[in-house]
Amino acid sequence: MSATLDLEKGCTVDELLHGCIEAFDDEGKVRDPQLVRMFLMMHPWYIPSSELAAKLLQIYQESRGSKNSSLPVKTCHLVRYWISAFPAEFDLNPELAEQIKELKELLGREGSRRHSNLIDIESVPTYKWKRQVTQRHPVAQKKRKMSLLFDHLESGELAEHLTHLEYHSFSKILFQDYHSFVMHGCTVDNPILERFITLFNSVSQWIQLMVLSKPTAQQRAQVITRFVMVAQ
Repeated sequence: MSATLDLEKGCTVDELLHGCIEAFDDEGKVRDPQLVRMFLMMHPWYIPSSELAAKLLQIYQESRGSKNSSLPVKTCHLVRYWISAFPAEFDLNPELAEQIKELKELLGREGSRRHSNLIDIESVPTYKWKRQVTQRHPVAQKKRKMSLLFDHLESGELAEHLTHLEYHSFSKILFQDYHSFVMHGCTVDNPILERFITLFNSVSQWIQLMVLSKPTAQQRAQVITRFVMVAQ
């Protein structure tokens, strides 16, 4: 943990923020990456990202005339780290992205080209396509026979298929989705998380079907053994 913070006794948001800024040196090397990453990942529980960006802008402006001459560049290093570690947050939050652009423009107007160059939000990739939920439309075509049986697949192959399906869905979930679920207690207006839960439940129900479709206890035990191997 950071030498300037005693997290066991608890800290305010401002104390944590200043601790994260001081975790960087003038060259941008971070001495306590765990603290910085934890704070940037979990801060929405305590303060909206737009308010955090406003605090960083205020700290930068106030530090320009302070005795701590390294505080402005450290603040910029923290912003750069934030963009690099959590780019989706800036792509999916226009208000936050606009505030960071204002900070960069302020640095440019004040002649702090070195500081301004540390903040590059224009290169943040778009995550909107990754967040889109596929719409399934019925297609008028000849029906094909589909099988839910897995006898033709080895345990490793089935595990790879299931892993691919879950990863494809899981990778779309952001911290904001979990936060929304906790705050609302349901998946309202959260199609990404809803789709992942549906996939998980569908796989669970399919496993139940495969077990119960066998008429004897011995056959069912063999299916259960097979799925244990898949899980391993």
